[in-house]
Amino acid sequence: MMTGVGLRVGITSVLRRYCVGARRTLRARFVYLCAAGLVACAPAPETGFRDSSVPIAATTRFSPEAFSGTWQVIEAYPTPLFPGCGDQRWEARLADAAPQLVVRCGAQVRAATPVEVDPRGRLQLVSPDLDLPDRALWVLWMDEDARTAVIGTPSGEMGWILNRSADLRADRRVAAREIMAFNGYDITGLQEIGP
Repeated sequence: MMTGVGLRVGITSVLRRYCVGARRTLRARFVYLCAAGLVACAPAPETGFRDSSVPIAATTRFSPEAFSGTWQVIEAYPTPLFPGCGDQRWEARLADAAPQLVVRCGAQVRAATPVEVDPRGRLQLVSPDLDLPDRALWVLWMDEDARTAVIGTPSGEMGWILNRSADLRADRRVAAREIMAFNGYDITGLQEIGP
């Protein structure tokens, strides 16, 4: 039979082991909760080429008729979400009964995608990867004659400088890049797309 002293020593030993283990567990939980709290408070990582804290705005010069026609891609950000090639042309058929964007690489059609046209200059491509509001193509700028255009997305994952021909004047290129920068894009990531 255990004496009072032996019982106290046994209970003390068990409690000490339990308390030490409990402190370690509590300490580990506390560290985990602190780390989770810091991660939750951290800003979301940028997924694209645009600072999403900068407001993005579509141009008031947009109309489906003005934007329709053939565009040569002059500069673009690399993205796996959209066809990429050296000689990329867009055929915008936005004024048609069934609006569509056809992307060609040389003579080859790389994509023919239905488009939901918002008259405010937002083009939502109807495809599994691009059918999201953050990936809608916003016409950020068009010159008065609809010869040069800048396209971006709210997510900043994609962006293009387009021209009606492969020859874009230097002053227009500078203006297009300034529009991209104004909408939060890091223009150092733009890549020239040659025919």
